Amino acid sequence: MGDLKCVEYIFSDNDDLPHVHCPICGAFLPYDFPEDKPFNCKKCGTELICLPDHDEETHEELEWGRICAIKLRMR
Repeated sequence: MGDLKCVEYIFSDNDDLPHVHCPICGAFLPYDFPEDKPFNCKKCGTELICLPDHDEETHEELEWGRICAIKLRMR
């Protein structure tokens, strides 16, 4: 099994930040992707998951992290 394909994300009120894209097909993902369960890219069907970073001292979830492919859609 290979490495996970991931893209970074950040939550911000700054509209100048680019949209997050699918790590497999490059399609734009919605801003309101689920943070607590897997979801699918609407273009290629790849199952994705949000993996937020955590503060090393407090272990609190941060507003940035990665979105990774966990299951490719079989064609």
